[in-house]
Amino acid sequence: MTKCTICSKEELLPFICKYCGRQFCAEHRLPEIHNCSRIGVKVYDMKKIMNKGSVPIYARSSRFRTSRTEIVHLTIAVLVFFIIEAPMFIQFGSMILFIVGSIIALAFAIHELAHKFTAQHFGAWSEFRLDPFGTLISLISALSSFKILAPGAVVVFGSRVTRENMGKIALAGPLTNLVQVLVFVLLSQFFPILWFAAILNANLAVFNMMPVSILDGRKIFMWNKKVFAVTFAIALALWVIVRIIL
Repeated sequence: MTKCTICSKEELLPFICKYCGRQFCAEHRLPEIHNCSRIGVKVYDMKKIMNKGSVPIYARSSRFRTSRTEIVHLTIAVLVFFIIEAPMFIQFGSMILFIVGSIIALAFAIHELAHKFTAQHFGAWSEFRLDPFGTLISLISALSSFKILAPGAVVVFGSRVTRENMGKIALAGPLTNLVQVLVFVLLSQFFPILWFAAILNANLAVFNMMPVSILDGRKIFMWNKKVFAVTFAIALALWVIVRIIL
């Protein structure tokens, strides 16, 4: 466990500031919140990186913005999800495996892109990035009955991003999973294989709503506890319905 530099709160996976290199909890992760002493220096470095083309410079008129790096990272993350979830369906043949793979890619991509586009709506730079440690832990969990699905996350950068903005950005992901649960439950009446899609999305919603570490639930909880409670209750109820009752 590592303690936050500001409040000494213990974190299993602390946020590391890209400017000063210190470690913080979710509440103090933003440079503006912990009064980062090197933010001015890093802004200059960021401009040099942009000029080299590592980070794309977006036109203000562009609505949906991405980069080659993000596409590669997102593709790898989808493959990690497939490696973790798909093996149990190999026995059913290649066609079922293809359908399952498509469902996994859809659920994960929609969740992460919801974060991304919500952040861009608030005027922030936002792209998906792989987390090497999270990817490793996720792959190791494939060998156990308890799966950890955390190969990466959407990185948000913006000087005017507030705690409320971060909460809404975090909320966007689980909401897409809840909507997909309802959609796939209905569609599974005609295509039974889609029941797996409902289960997968229910798992993702509950897992991401847990108020710990870097998960969405933590950011939502820090922003609005009532919104967190209602959303988590809905996610848990749907999980119970698709996994136990039906």
